[in-house]
Amino acid sequence: MCKAQAGLTYQQYCVAVVCTVLLLLAAWPVQGVRATQGAEQDAVAPAPAGSLSGNPAGNPADSPFTHSAHSASPARSPEPAHDAAAGNAAAIQPSGFPTGLLWGQNSPAAGAPPTGAAPSASAGASVASSRSDQGGLAEGKPTEGELAPGEPVRLGMSAPFSGSGASLGREFHRGAASCLARVNASGGVHGRRVEIVAMDDGYDPERTVWNVIRLIEEERVFALFGLVGTPTVTRVLPLLGGHPERTVPLLFPFTGARPLSLPRHEGLVFRLRASYDTEFSALVDRLHGVECCRIAVLYQADAYGREGWADLRDALARRRLSLAAEASYPRGAGSDADFTEQAGLILQGMPDAVVCVGTDTACAAFIRDLRDLLAARGVKQQAGQSPGKLSGHQAGQPSRQIPHKGEPAIPVAMPSFVDSTHLVELLAVMERTAQRNYTHDLVLAEVVPPWTGNLPAAMDYRRDFAEMTDTPEVTNVPGNEMAPSSVSDGEPVGLAQHPGEVSFEGYLAARLLVRALERMGPHPSPAGLRAALAGLDGYDLGVGQPYRYTPTEQGLGLVRFTTVRNGMPVDLRDFSEWRR
Repeated sequence: MCKAQAGLTYQQYCVAVVCTVLLLLAAWPVQGVRATQGAEQDAVAPAPAGSLSGNPAGNPADSPFTHSAHSASPARSPEPAHDAAAGNAAAIQPSGFPTGLLWGQNSPAAGAPPTGAAPSASAGASVASSRSDQGGLAEGKPTEGELAPGEPVRLGMSAPFSGSGASLGREFHRGAASCLARVNASGGVHGRRVEIVAMDDGYDPERTVWNVIRLIEEERVFALFGLVGTPTVTRVLPLLGGHPERTVPLLFPFTGARPLSLPRHEGLVFRLRASYDTEFSALVDRLHGVECCRIAVLYQADAYGREGWADLRDALARRRLSLAAEASYPRGAGSDADFTEQAGLILQGMPDAVVCVGTDTACAAFIRDLRDLLAARGVKQQAGQSPGKLSGHQAGQPSRQIPHKGEPAIPVAMPSFVDSTHLVELLAVMERTAQRNYTHDLVLAEVVPPWTGNLPAAMDYRRDFAEMTDTPEVTNVPGNEMAPSSVSDGEPVGLAQHPGEVSFEGYLAARLLVRALERMGPHPSPAGLRAALAGLDGYDLGVGQPYRYTPTEQGLGLVRFTTVRNGMPVDLRDFSEWRR
């Protein structure tokens, strides 16, 4: 009747409806961007049905598993999970990013600016103006993002230089800086210095967002480099292609999260390390080969932990297995946290092996409490008492008995995100305090070759690492508080400056970037990184295997395992000591 009254034909009516819908959609661009970015901030890639949708908040109580224990939180966790209260979230629209909204929490105490204040637009404009003036000195007009003659290649790095993940940020930066120090001492790349502008984010996703905004808008970095952590990296992915003036790629982040390899990030994110899915698949294959079929997991309650939880579950499902038990803990837990409750819940599942998806400090605390609990139960068994009474288990509930003499122990495995060098240091201090061995039966995944061997890159790394002195760890960018030169954050062990897998990965990342800059010639631009890295497909960085850049593969793709013997990490090729 409406059509007849308006005097419209059917075709005219359809055209009017379509035009109305298009006008409505055009009026709502912000909501569309909010939905896209909100799904990407602290989430992992879609998985088979039930892998994540059944446990969106990291709460094992809502897990799709039917044979797993409930989770618990450490009673002495030193830091809260900063992204737990969605009700405090506020929409922030900083200058320079008009196409999207960044979601953050009002946590100025955590080091982030108040949610009502955006980074200084005047400061960003002045920096941008000075850069433009330099660009005008070049012969001809530089292309978008192309550096002016003699202008250094500046890399922006937001990483934890303090807090529970401090060893990762500091060591990755040290390794990269040691490589670039030699390059710059030799004249740089085509006469340009390569520099790192590093900012401390404390492993806090919100601080990472603000740091990245400053690095892009105020510091005008060539590219982002070596960002550390899944919850932090996934939060800033929308920023990579969201700037209206230029695209800033992300080079070699220290995470193996699935979102990095999604098609929409092709040409924006460049990877060096293997994915977590590859790591957990290799780990499950090795454990299954020695008949360790009951595998439990402790995971950090954030994007990183849920990523590991999902990848481990998927790897088990390919073997027609399921998780024996699971427990979680909040991000920020340090080595002084109490994991007794988590250890008890894990042991209720009677596991053959336990996987810890956490930081080195949290993993060290869990290993200590797990070993203490097993030792105490062993004493109870020898005294003829029920070990279940020790942790208040109800009668009839299964309880893992301490292995008898000759029986295999329960190995504790960890992904490559755990700094194995710092983990061993933490456990060594705990051993001296408790007069008990905590470093036995550990399985540590690594995604770079051994730095101790005779590989050309390993020898160069050891030489450059030893020669580097007085390299600043955190650039004093206005608005960013420098981390102290020695940050312990309440930990019993300082962060010693000695070689290790994390700093070797940073060294290889910088080495690969230098090769890409060499291929780009005297006028590098961020837009040319993709072609330069693709041209290095098959290139050996000096590690005995090629770097790959193909439509289906990117990075070294290496996964190996180590364990601890006499207080030192050594290669682990045989899992037979844990055969069931």
